[in-house]
Amino acid sequence: SLPSLVRLPPGSLPLRQDAQTRLLAPAEADGVRLMSYGFVGKGASSGAVPAAVMRGPMVGKTVGQMLSGTDWGELDYLLVDLPPGTGDVHLTLSQTYGLSAAVLVTTPQRLSTVDVLKGVDMLRELGVPMISLVENMAHFTDDTGRTHLPFGGSQLEAVRRHAGLRESDTFRLPIEPQVGEAVDAGSPLQLLTSQSESAHALRAAARHLVVAIGERQHGAAAGGSGSHLRYDPKRGLVLRVLSGDHEGREFVLSKAALHALRGGAGAGDASAPLLDTVEPCETEAGQPGAKLYWCGGGATVVPLGDFPHLAAAHG
Repeated sequence: SLPSLVRLPPGSLPLRQDAQTRLLAPAEADGVRLMSYGFVGKGASSGAVPAAVMRGPMVGKTVGQMLSGTDWGELDYLLVDLPPGTGDVHLTLSQTYGLSAAVLVTTPQRLSTVDVLKGVDMLRELGVPMISLVENMAHFTDDTGRTHLPFGGSQLEAVRRHAGLRESDTFRLPIEPQVGEAVDAGSPLQLLTSQSESAHALRAAARHLVVAIGERQHGAAAGGSGSHLRYDPKRGLVLRVLSGDHEGREFVLSKAALHALRGGAGAGDASAPLLDTVEPCETEAGQPGAKLYWCGGGATVVPLGDFPHLAAAHG
């Protein structure tokens, strides 16, 4: 939908590919770098990209190609707009690339709430932190100042409790004609009208995101949760560093590395299940670590500082 939401400068399409790196230069509008299937699919230059008819695994692969095949350069944030549900795209991004945090978006309808609650469960299982919740189309105000709820009462509180968020982590966007006008004009709402209720709410949500991400990064510098651990049965144990000297890097303890750490019975059986679960912990020396609970019993504590050389030794 980006090609419909954003008006690119003349000459932006087709996107240019670097002859050496084979990376695509992203489109850019109002200082924001953008990538969408609508910019790279057949017919993109004419603005007539046909419907992307793909099976789930192919969608995940395509999204991965757009992420890793784009020359993003230095970014403050990389935001990915995900569809509702718990499908291949969500799993691919979480397990292959890692997500620093998630912003939940819902509407007042009960049907939407059901989908969002499933999404919350998925994010929790994948170890993705949830930092805020936005309710879109929450209400509208008529010319007399009376507020109406066209989609029924808000479900925001139920979702907030299920996600374990604070009230200050929630934001409500009204139905306003200015939003539709901005979309039709292909211009960000903040540039078209900065005084609407929606514009104020969006600015507040954006400030909250910046502060929440910053707190996580500063917590890492102080020895807090500055890393993201996840177990991918295909790749192994993945540590994604959120700040510090290795910020943005991933260190993967392969199956061979995990077998070496476990030792003992079953260490030589490459087909044997390995980890039951993994959780952050503190080592006896007071350093950040990961506690690995093995299938069949037993646990091993690995200092996070050991991940780089363990990953290299068994790469």
